[in-house]
Formats: sequence, structure tokens, C-alpha cells
Amino acid sequence: MARLVFADSTSAYDGRDLERRPLGGTEASVIQLARELARRGHTVAVHTRTETEIDHEGVRWRPLSTQPDEDDAFVAIQQPSLLDLAPRAARRALWVLWGANQLRHYRQFWRMWRHRPIPILMSQAQVRDYWPTLPRRGPLAVIHLPVPADVRALAPLTAPPPPRAIFASNPQRNLLPLVEIWARAILPRAPDAVLDVYGVHNLAAGQDAWTEWAGAMLPAGMPDAVKASVRVHPTAPRPDLLAAMRDARAMLYLSHKCEAFCLSLAEAQALGTPAVIAPVAAAAERVIDGVTGFQRADPAAFADAAVRLLTDDDLWRRQHAAALERQRGLTCAEYAERFERVLLGRAERREHVRVAA
Repeated sequence: MARLVFADSTSAYDGRDLERRPLGGTEASVIQLARELARRGHTVAVHTRTETEIDHEGVRWRPLSTQPDEDDAFVAIQQPSLLDLAPRAARRALWVLWGANQLRHYRQFWRMWRHRPIPILMSQAQVRDYWPTLPRRGPLAVIHLPVPADVRALAPLTAPPPPRAIFASNPQRNLLPLVEIWARAILPRAPDAVLDVYGVHNLAAGQDAWTEWAGAMLPAGMPDAVKASVRVHPTAPRPDLLAAMRDARAMLYLSHKCEAFCLSLAEAQALGTPAVIAPVAAAAERVIDGVTGFQRADPAAFADAAVRLLTDDDLWRRQHAAALERQRGLTCAEYAERFERVLLGRAERREHVRVAA
């Protein structure tokens, strides 16, 4: 078994935070993988911006300011500069959990060539953004993020939910144009529909989103009926967010050019929630067009698909069942095994393995 060290400068967190507060996709993915690798018998340490040092579920969580122990493999999360922390590691990898295009920047480019880490990607969108002039060791490794057990293999709902759609991303990722489409072309044809907005944001308790975000993340000058139909919720703990996704009739998302995987879409699909998306960046990889939802770039076509899912029970039932059957994704154990194969197997056996979901 190997000694594995991860380093992530995204935020201050440790393994306890997965169950006790809302987390972004990066933090949640690091915690889940670290736990699973520890279960597989590896010695695992994770360095983050946390100020405390704890052991939790077999993983040692340490501050970034603490010098990593000597390790067999060192994994930097997204930032090539973190590779400087482990100059003597036998194997070094860069786990790219955001867009890969930032690696083209001159401040990142030279570090990539200095350290030549094994790049571990999670979508074909990232493959397209990974320049041919960046270092690689054979075909790029692409492993889709896992879908945790709490959203996999659920039974179908006995009845369609009410006409309630959900947005579950950062509101800066095209919430404003989505609400414009909602107001102009969806709500008039489904007047009882509601759009619930979830996601990580800085709206304080008691603040009104329509007042604070007007002209920025929500359109200004909307009539009262539109404002009443779009409900912005506080940032929710994971169990509450999953329940909201499961109870939604459809997920609506215009996506964003920075979307490198879209874990919220993957989890919603695994829960059986059909989605209507714009096929931008990695979002197009998460939804099977016409089967588990719709991919529509044109705003009018996007609205038509959303109205159909909100009002057509038979269509919803077909896509709900298809999503449950076909969008379960990898388990955390399967993901850890593939990650381990790329990180350790390639260096040990000098193989060039392309790992896909």
C-alpha cells in the first residue's frame, strides 16, 4: 500500500465538513476520494487551508503550512504551484477539478513542464482545453467524478412532482438569463410553476435576493408574479439540497463556459431528475438528449423543453425512469480504483492507460 498526500488551496476544510456544512464540488470530491483510498489500505494525508490537524475516517487532515511527509505519491488539486511542496515525491499528479484552460497561463505553464505531473481529468471538455503543448504521459486520463451512494439506485417516484424546477449552481453561472427565459417563455405557459434557486452564495439571512441581486444575478424590473415564482433559498446542507433535487420536476441550467464537470447535474440525474440544459462545456456530457432530459442552445427551444417536462406527466415518467437506470455513474469505490490505477499503476509499470467512466 502507498503513502498518498493531497494538497488543496481551495478553502479551509477537513473531512468532517462533508456532513456538517455545504461544500463546493472540489472539497466534496477530495473528501470522498481520500476516505475511499484510506479504506483501500493506503496512508492518506490531505493538506488544506484548515488551521487544525485531525484524523477523520482514516485520513489525516493538516494545514497547508505543514510540510508534507515523505510520500509515494503527491496529488496537487488544480494548482501546479502546489507541486513545489513535494519535490521528492516518487510520483506527482495534478487532479484538475476546474477548467483545464487555466493551465495555459504562463505562470502555470512553466510549472507544468518543471514538474511534469500526471494530469487526471474528469471530462472531455477538459481534454479539449488541455493544450497539446502541455506535458502528458501518453493518452490523458479521464475519470468521471463518482456519484455517492446516497443518490444512487433509488426507486422511481410513485407520482410526478408538482411543476417545480430547480437551479442548483452558483448564481453567477447564468441565473439571470435563465430567469429571463423563465419570465418570458416558461411561466406564461405553466403559470403554477416555481423555480427554486439553490447554490453557494453570500446572501445573508433576511436579505431579499430580488433587491440585492437585481441587475446582476437576477433581472431588474420583473413583475411581482415572476418574483413570487422564483424562490431563492439559503445555501443548503447536502441532505436538504439532495431532497430538493429529488422533489423537483426538472433541473434547468444554461451552463457556463467554466463548467468542467457539473456534479450537481450528475447527482440530479442519478436521483432521477430530468434536466434541460444548454450544451455548453461539460454540461453536455451529463445529460442524454431526449432520454434523460434535453440539450437546447436556443432560448425558445430551451423554454419549450422545460414547459414539456413541467406539464407532460408521461414524458416526465419516461425520462425519470431513464435517468435512474442510465445515469447512476461510478461508485466512490470504482472511482478510487481507477484513480489509484492511474496514479500508481502507470508509474510502477510505465503503462499508458486511458481511464474513462
